[in-house]
Amino acid sequence: METAGEKPRSWLRAHWKLVLAVWLGLALSGAVAAFVLMSNSEVVKLALSVAESNPMLAERLGQPLKRGWLVSGSVEVTPASGHAELAIPVSGPKGSGTLYAQARKRAGLWHLGDLQFGSEGSSERLDLLAPDKASKPTATPQR
Repeated sequence: METAGEKPRSWLRAHWKLVLAVWLGLALSGAVAAFVLMSNSEVVKLALSVAESNPMLAERLGQPLKRGWLVSGSVEVTPASGHAELAIPVSGPKGSGTLYAQARKRAGLWHLGDLQFGSEGSSERLDLLAPDKASKPTATPQR
């Protein structure tokens, strides 16, 4: 009830909690959708397929290889082209780590340019695309 000297309250001021809840819900839904879309993208499936077929990684982690929940990085895609740089958490019966993938999409097909595996807490990287280098892990410089 209003008295003679009060101004009427605006709808936004009266319902700011509802507006905030709706905005937060939309933002959270968008973030979840982005993670799901990235996790199920063609380039993630390609990287996992190549990783699963690598004998050095199979020896290190065991089989089956499982993908973790939080795939991070970026994927920019159009129908014919694209670019992706991803960090894909993986685990197996013997251990876990991260796949680092860089890929390009040309003429509608994804091609891996780089696919490496790194164990947690180690700067050593196992190159999964070069069979002759697969037995020689490389170390990245510490920063």
